[in-house]
Amino acid sequence: MLTPQLEELIRRMPKVELHLHLEGTITPRTLLELARRNGVTLPAADEAGVAALFRYRDFGEFLDIFMALARAIVSGEDFERLAYELGLDLAAQAVCYAEVMISPMQYINRGLDLREVIEGTLAGFARAEREVGIVLRLALDYGRQYGPDRAWAVLDVVRQTKALGVVGWSIGGNEIGHPPEPFAPIFAAARAAGLGLMAHAGEVVGPASIWGAIDALGVSRLGHGVRAIDDPALMLALRERGIVLDVCPSSNVLTGAVETWPAHPLRRLYDAGIPVTINSDDPTFFATTLSEEYRRALLRLGMGIDDLCATVLTAARAAFLPPAQRTALAERVAAEFRTLRAELGV
Repeated sequence: MLTPQLEELIRRMPKVELHLHLEGTITPRTLLELARRNGVTLPAADEAGVAALFRYRDFGEFLDIFMALARAIVSGEDFERLAYELGLDLAAQAVCYAEVMISPMQYINRGLDLREVIEGTLAGFARAEREVGIVLRLALDYGRQYGPDRAWAVLDVVRQTKALGVVGWSIGGNEIGHPPEPFAPIFAAARAAGLGLMAHAGEVVGPASIWGAIDALGVSRLGHGVRAIDDPALMLALRERGIVLDVCPSSNVLTGAVETWPAHPLRRLYDAGIPVTINSDDPTFFATTLSEEYRRALLRLGMGIDDLCATVLTAARAAFLPPAQRTALAERVAAEFRTLRAELGV
């Protein structure tokens, strides 16, 4: 159990989230409403049925359910609603900045206009920023299983919409059988376009996937990266290069990427000097929130409050924002931490 002071600190502390999929934030109620409106049949008829779907035997089963439920989202208006609802939810958790991913190929393959998807999402972000002050930015998370050739058309749309609030480029999807190296040219082009680079790596596949992401793709952040713990030389490289691991503890346990909570390597990675952040990944699908991930880091993963605050500052400094905005975000977070901790005596 956390003390009342620590609970209050977690509730009010400024937060930054860097690894969050928009599709994985949809509430069961909104999912069902969109499915009915859009004439999409789901493998569940009510909120309890939707919740029951979120029990995964492995990462592959999680991906299947993720893709099936995302079929209910079909228009720019739908994306605007999801983005706006997400902004309100994050602001209620004292999140001041978040980078949110969408997975473009599942929409392109269903005939949706990717520009409409992006513009709808960014409109929802802008509305949330006007109403509650939270800053939200977008990253495109390309499914590596679709191969590098089809990524060029996606990047073209990203270039056209970048000025509206697209800040990052990533590859996601199933690591098994889809190494990062073939995506090197597309990542070079994304870098030239001024996008921040990240990759899902070291979640299901071991250190080779991470080496490929940092050496061939030149990413500054890794989604998950927990399998780095298996390779001391890789851990040293991550520390020396300052590569940030955006870790999602509940996701790792529930998809089987990590067998148990006690086996989760977050503390060991942090103690090794590797910069880490804490994130919720797909909060609806994993029955969590960013605030809850912070609680679990304290209760289950051996992190202390100083460590937790350090991960938030790492996230602020690793955001895909212009340097002056990154600095301002980190300074704001640090100042709010000092004031809040002095008030609560923690």
